[in-house]
Amino acid sequence: MKYRNLNLTFSMENVTFTVLSISNELMLAPIPRHSHSRNSYEIHYISYGYGTLIADDARYDLTPGTFFMTGPQVFHEQISDPAEPMREYGAYLKVSLPRSKPESEALRAFLNHPFYIGQADLDLYESMKRLISELEQRPEGNELMLSAIFQQLIVQIARQYNRAERPVPETLPSPKNLTPGTKGLTPADKTYLTIEEAFLYNYRDLTLDSLAGLLNLSRRQTERLLLKHYNKTFQQKKKEARMSAACILLQSGDKSVASVAEELGYSSPEHFSNAFKKYYRMTPSAYAMKAGSLKNTKLS
Repeated sequence: MKYRNLNLTFSMENVTFTVLSISNELMLAPIPRHSHSRNSYEIHYISYGYGTLIADDARYDLTPGTFFMTGPQVFHEQISDPAEPMREYGAYLKVSLPRSKPESEALRAFLNHPFYIGQADLDLYESMKRLISELEQRPEGNELMLSAIFQQLIVQIARQYNRAERPVPETLPSPKNLTPGTKGLTPADKTYLTIEEAFLYNYRDLTLDSLAGLLNLSRRQTERLLLKHYNKTFQQKKKEARMSAACILLQSGDKSVASVAEELGYSSPEHFSNAFKKYYRMTPSAYAMKAGSLKNTKLS
C-alpha cells in the first residue's frame, strides 16, 4: 500500500518539509539503482523479511528492525531475499532549506545525514505504523495528526543518529548537495516522485513525450526539470535506469542475455550488449560470470 502525492507540508523552525508519499509494501521486485534529487530524503524501515541494500557501492544486510535513510544524490538499490522478502515502511519528503542554519540540534542532525543505516529503536517503528494507520482510517484532524507524527519522527531519527556508534562513511555526499532557499516547494518540485517512479518502474517503454504527459509539462520543460534535479538529460536518465535494471536481471542467474535485452526493450541482444559494454566496460556475459550467475548468456 502506497499513498502518493500527499503534499503534506509542515515547518520546524525555519525548515519546511513536504511529504510526498508514505508506504507499507511487500518488496517482491528489486529496486534498481537510483538516487534522489537535491533536498530529497527517503526514510526506510524494514519491519520483517531480509534483503540487501547497495548504497554507493557498499553492501549492507537488511534484516527486521533495520532503519536507513537515503538522502540527496545517494545512489542505492534494494534486493529482497526471494525466500523471505522484505516488508518496508517508507516515506519520501522534500526539504525547503533556509539561508541560515537551523538552531535545533535535531534538525541539523537530520539534514547533515544524507545516508545512515542501523537498527532502529521501537519508537521509530511505532511512529511509522501510526502514519499508515492515520492514512487508512482518515479520522478527524488527520492532517494535523500526520504533521505532528512526522515532526516526532524527525526528532526520533535525529536521536538515532546521535546514539549511533557507526559514523557516516566519508565517501558519501555531504550537505553541500543541498540547495538553500527561503520559499516553499514549487509545483515542479512536487512532481519529483512521479519522475522517480517513472524511471524505476517504466524504464522499458518510457519516452520523453510520455513523461512530459505524466507531468503535464512540455518536452522542453521536462528536460529542464531533469537537468535541475539530476544534472542529466532524459536519455541519460533512461540509460542509467535500464543499465541498473540490467545488472539486477543478470545477477538473478535465470535469464539469458537475449531475455534481458527483450525485458529492457532493446531491439536485439547485440544492441543491448553493445550498450552495456559501453556503459560498464564489460560485456553482459562477463558481468554475469563475475557475479557468479552465468547461465546461457553467450551471444550466438
